[in-house]
Amino acid sequence: MHTKLKNFETQIEKISSWNLSYSRKALIIYPNSIKELQFIIKLLKKEKKNFSIRTGKCGYDSKSMPTNENGIVISLIKFNQIIQINKKKETILLQSGAKVSEVVYSLKKFNSTLYSVPGGEHISIGGAIAANTIGKDSNKSFSSFGDSIKYLKIISYNGKIKKLKHNSKEFNNYIGSFGMFGMILEAEIRTKKIISNNLLVETKILKNIKDIEKELKKKTEYKYIQVDPFFRKEHLAIAFNANYIKNFDDNYKNKNFEANIIEKLFFKFSSIFINSFTWKIFYKIFFKLNNNKKLCIDIHNFHYSSKYKHMIPLICRGTIIDNEILIKKNFKGIFDDIKNLINKYKLKPIYIIVKKIFRSKKKFFYSFNDNGYALAISFSSKDIGKLKRIKLEELLKKRKLLLNLSKTDSQFVKKVKKINSKENKVFMSLYKKMLVNR
Repeated sequence: MHTKLKNFETQIEKISSWNLSYSRKALIIYPNSIKELQFIIKLLKKEKKNFSIRTGKCGYDSKSMPTNENGIVISLIKFNQIIQINKKKETILLQSGAKVSEVVYSLKKFNSTLYSVPGGEHISIGGAIAANTIGKDSNKSFSSFGDSIKYLKIISYNGKIKKLKHNSKEFNNYIGSFGMFGMILEAEIRTKKIISNNLLVETKILKNIKDIEKELKKKTEYKYIQVDPFFRKEHLAIAFNANYIKNFDDNYKNKNFEANIIEKLFFKFSSIFINSFTWKIFYKIFFKLNNNKKLCIDIHNFHYSSKYKHMIPLICRGTIIDNEILIKKNFKGIFDDIKNLINKYKLKPIYIIVKKIFRSKKKFFYSFNDNGYALAISFSSKDIGKLKRIKLEELLKKRKLLLNLSKTDSQFVKKVKKINSKENKVFMSLYKKMLVNR
C-alpha cells in the first residue's frame, strides 16, 4: 500500500458480484469527503494505478470489480446522504452512495416514490444511474432510471467537479456508462406522487404465450411475469400486477437484508438437495401458492419482498449465468426457440422473468434500443458446458437480438471503443476490458 493511502480509511476485502460469477481480493478505499476523493484520484493517477468504483453491493458479473487480483476500489458508501426532499417540485436531491431501498422507505413519509426502482436491496443511487436500470413500472415517459434524473454532480478522473443539468451536452454520458467518464457524487431525481404507501398485488396464472403478451399490455402501475422454467401446460407463467390502493394501514414489515452465518449455512446445506426433480417440485408449489392471489402490501416490501433476495447464489453451488435478452418483435417465435433449446438440452433455469420495456426518449450512453420485451433467464454454473454447446449467441445473431449489457451488444461496444484512451486507462473494469478487446 502506498504510504500516503494510510492516511485514509482502507480495508482489504474479498468482494463478489451478487451472482458469485466474479470475486476478487481488493484494497477498498473509503473517502469521507470530496477533498479526500480528489486527493486519492490524483495520487492513483500519478502512480498509474487502475481502480474501480463501488457504491452499493449489487454489481452484476464484473461491472464493479477491479481488473486484477489485489486491485484498488474506491467506495463511495460514505457519500450516502439524502440532502433534500422537495414535495412541491416532486424531486429529491441526494448523494450517490444512498441505497435505493432506503430512499424508497424515506419517500413513503411524503406519499412519494421513485421511478424505475430496481429490485436489488443493496443497489445504490449511483449504481442505478451508472447502469441505467429498469423497474417493474417501465413506461413510455420513464422507460429507465435515467429518465427521471434532472441534475448530476460528478467528479472527473482529473479531479474536477462538474455540475451537469439534464440539457447539458455531457449529461447523457454519465447515464448507463458504468463510470467510464467519472464518478457520480450527487443527483437530483424526479419523484412521483402515490395515493398511499400500499399496493394491491394481484396474481394470475397464464397458460400460453398469447396470455403473456396480453397481460403485459394491460395498464398497471407495476407488472412482471414469472415463467415456469419447466413450461408446464397447466401453468406456463404467472403474472404479478400491482396498483396503489387507498389503504392507510401500516403494512410495513422491517427486514434485515443481511443473512447471518446460520442462514448462509442453511442455504448451503439446502443446495445438496437441489436437483431437477426438487426444483420442479419447488416451482409446482410456487405456482399453486400464488394462483389468483390478492395481497395488500407496503410499497417498500413490494420492491424488496424478501430478505432472502440473494438466497439463489447461496443455494446454487457455483455461480449464476445471467442472460437478459431484448426482444423487439416476434416475441412468440423467439420464446418458442428458447423454450425448445432449454428442453432439448435439458437445462435447468433458476428463473425466467418477462418485462415490458420502452425506448428512452433521451440518448443516454446506454439505454434500451427499442420498445419490446426483456426476457431474463438465469442458469446455474452446472449448465455451462451445455450452454456452450447450444451456442445461444448464434440464436441471438440469427434472430437479430441483443443481450442486455453483454459483450454481444454491438452498440455498447462501439461506444466504448470511442472513449478517449487516457480516460480508459484510469478506470476500466474487467467487464469493459472484455468489451474493448472483443
